[in-house]
Amino acid sequence: MADDPQAQHLSARGPLRVDHALDLATHVDTDLPLGEWTHVTQPQIDRFVALTNDPNWIHTDAGRMASTYNGAATIVPGQLLLSLLPGLLRDVYVVGKGRGLVAGMRAVRFRKPVHPGDDFRLHARLILVQQNPAFVRVETACRLQLKSGQSAVTAQRTDIFYAD
Repeated sequence: MADDPQAQHLSARGPLRVDHALDLATHVDTDLPLGEWTHVTQPQIDRFVALTNDPNWIHTDAGRMASTYNGAATIVPGQLLLSLLPGLLRDVYVVGKGRGLVAGMRAVRFRKPVHPGDDFRLHARLILVQQNPAFVRVETACRLQLKSGQSAVTAQRTDIFYAD
C-alpha cells in the first residue's frame, strides 16, 4: 500500500485535491483527511444568536447554565455548528474546477453538546459521487468529532457541482 499514490495522498496533511468533482469517485468509501481542530467562542455564539434571533438562554447565559446544570457552560447552537460545515469541508477536500452548491443536509443528529472553547474537527467520508446530465452529485457523511473522540454532530451533506 505504501506504493499506492492515492493512499499516500489521503494520508498526507492537508485536503484531498482533485481537478473535477467526478474525480472524487475514486475516493468513495474512503476516510478523507481529518480537518484541523477548531472551536467556537462565546462572542461568536452571541453574534450568531443575535443574527438568528434565538433567545434560548442555554446559548448565552453562562451564570444561569452554571447554577441550573451544576457548573455547566453554555452550549453552542447546533445550527451554528452546521453552518461551519462548508469551511470545514474545504479543509478535507477541494475541487479545482467547476462550481459547487449545497443541495441539502439530512440525517442531522446532535449527539453531544459542544461548549465554547471545546475543540472539534471534521471527520468526513465520501459515500456517493454520481454523474448526472447537468452536474455531479457528491454525498458526504460528516461527523464533528470532539477531542474525546465522541461525535458531537453527524449529518449527510449533498453538494452538486457544475462544470465551468
